[in-house]
Amino acid sequence: MAEIGKTLLESGWLAARSTEVELTGSQLTTTHPPTGPISPWMEAVVPGTYFAGTSMSFLIVMLWIMCFIYSVLATLVKNKVVADPFYGLENEMIIDIADSGREYYTFWFFTKFQCKLSGAQHLDLNFRAINYSAEVYLNGHKMVLPKGMFRRHSLEVTDILNPDGENLLAVLVHPPDHPGRIPPEGGQGGDHEIGKDVATQYVEGWDWIAPVR
Repeated sequence: MAEIGKTLLESGWLAARSTEVELTGSQLTTTHPPTGPISPWMEAVVPGTYFAGTSMSFLIVMLWIMCFIYSVLATLVKNKVVADPFYGLENEMIIDIADSGREYYTFWFFTKFQCKLSGAQHLDLNFRAINYSAEVYLNGHKMVLPKGMFRRHSLEVTDILNPDGENLLAVLVHPPDHPGRIPPEGGQGGDHEIGKDVATQYVEGWDWIAPVR
C-alpha cells in the first residue's frame, strides 16, 4: 500500500539529447531503461520538487513533477558540456537554438519511482510546468501533453503501474516550435518568430537589443 501523505522524489534523474538516443520511449520504460550516467545519458538537474503521496480522504496517490523549464541548460552546465553562462562571456560558447535547430535542445529525462497501490487507491501524475511540450512514457504507455509554457498537467495513471511497484518514467521535452532568431542589429521581437508560440513574448526572452561588448 502506498504511504499516506507526500514523499519527496528529487534524485535519480538522467537526461540525454534525443538525437543520441536510438530507443523509443516505450523501450526506455520497459525493456531497455538506462542504467546510469553512461553516454549519452548524464545526471540530470530538474529544478523543482517531486512528490508522491496519497490523499487520506480520497485515496489518491499524487506524483508531482514541478518543472522542466530550465532543466536542459542546467543539466548541460552540471555535466560541463557547456560553460556556466553566468561567468564572463561564457554564454557566447553556448550554441543558440536558431543555429542548432530544435532537435539539438530536445532532451529525454528518465527516472524510476516506487509506488504499489492497493484497494481503492489511485495515482495521478502531475506536471507543474514544462517548456514547451512533452511526450510522457510510463511503463511503456505513451501520453502527450498539450503545448504551452508554464502549463500544469495532470494524468491519471493508476491502471498502468507495474504490479511489482517499480515504475519507469521517461519524458521527452521539446522546445518551442518557433524559437526564432535575433538579428545582429537586435530589435524588439527579434525576427518576430520569437515568442510566436507563447502568450506573451517576455516569457520567451526579453533581451532583444543589439549586443554591447
